Parts: sequence; C-alpha cells; structure tokens
Amino acid sequence: MNLRLIRFFIVCVFALFSTHLSAQKFEKDEYRAEIGMNGGGSFYIGDANSLLFNNTRVAGSGFFRYRFNPRLALRTELTYATVGFEKTSGIKDNTVFIGDICGEFNFFDLEQNPYKRYSKTFSPYVFTGISMLTDVYNGQLKTLLPELGLAFGVGMKVKLNKHWNLNAQWSNSLLFADNLEGTSAINATNDPLNNSNNLNGSNIFNNDLISTFTIGLSYNIWEKQCDCRKY
Repeated sequence: MNLRLIRFFIVCVFALFSTHLSAQKFEKDEYRAEIGMNGGGSFYIGDANSLLFNNTRVAGSGFFRYRFNPRLALRTELTYATVGFEKTSGIKDNTVFIGDICGEFNFFDLEQNPYKRYSKTFSPYVFTGISMLTDVYNGQLKTLLPELGLAFGVGMKVKLNKHWNLNAQWSNSLLFADNLEGTSAINATNDPLNNSNNLNGSNIFNNDLISTFTIGLSYNIWEKQCDCRKY
C-alpha cells in the first residue's frame, strides 16, 4: 500500500509537468499571492521507526503563499497528518496538526512574462521556517501549548496557466523534543519505547521527525496594480 501511494505521487508529478511543458501558454503574471490545497502521505522517524516511508498514512493541508518577487516567497500552511509507529501492542496511529511559517527560495525566476528573457513557468525550490504542532503526545491539549519544531524541505512549482499552479513538495518538521510516541516529557523516562537512553531534551539527533510528501493545486489571488505608464 505504501509503495503504491509513493509511485502514484511520483507519476502524478511527472505527468502534470510533462503536460504543462507541451501545452503551456505564456501570459504576463499579474498576481501577488495564491491559496491552495495539498494531499498525500505522512510518516515519522523516531524511536519507534527508523525507515523512510514506513507506516505511511494520509495527510492533507491548506496554504497561503505571498510572493515578494519571482525568487522569494512566504508560505503559511496548516497540515493534518496521521503518523503510524509500532509499539509492543501493535501499530498505533497518532493524528498531528502542524502549522508552518516558512520562507521559500525559487532556483529560477518563477514568472509568466514573455518579455523577461530568463523567466520560467516552473522552478524547484527549498524552504525553511518554524513548525507548531498539536496533539503530539497524550495530554497536550490540556496544556494548550504546541510543540515547536524546525520546518524544512524541497519542492517543485509549476505555473499551469494565468490562474492555476501545481505544487509538489516534501516537507519535514524536526521537533525540539522526543515526545511523539505517546507520552509527555514529564513521564517519558518511564516509557521503554520513548527515550530508552534517557536522552530527551539533551540530544538533538534523537528528536522526532514528521515528514509529508504532497501534491496539490493553488489559485492566484491579489491582482497587482498596473505599473505601466500612459503617454
């Protein structure tokens, strides 16, 4: 099931990208921002799992992106992710809500402008920022305090036409703690699965990591004011 989901994700990215290259139509880019939705899979790396894409579960998100220029953008995203990990009693699923605020850098000038020589309608990009996560461990809702993490990842953007864009990305949230397996930091030392070497809070390389790989569409909004001059 996990391999089929991963293959489907990869095939969708290449199919949509190829279709766009063969039928693209250049129009001047006239929008500053976009809103969109993504869907795909999620998994986690930590004490209970050390393999990429193991126990992959469904994930979805909605986002808002503001473009400062063709290279730089700011994105806020809310993600619903389910992660699965193996305990002695079997596989346990944990639902996590992730809020990201990230800065993005496009490798190409992402702009639909037939008058700009080096502008392109597609670009790979990297991003980093801050993650805020809820429901990471049992009892977190009682404290109303989110877990903090480092957000980072890579992706591909494609302008399909004047209004619609394709987004595909692999996003990661590295927690500043090691609490995902189901216990809070207060009693994590009593859980043989979580913090087995008493490293919680002292070893950044032992922290939990949540990953999502998604594909989705976005719609351009916030039309730019005309900067042309009338004579």
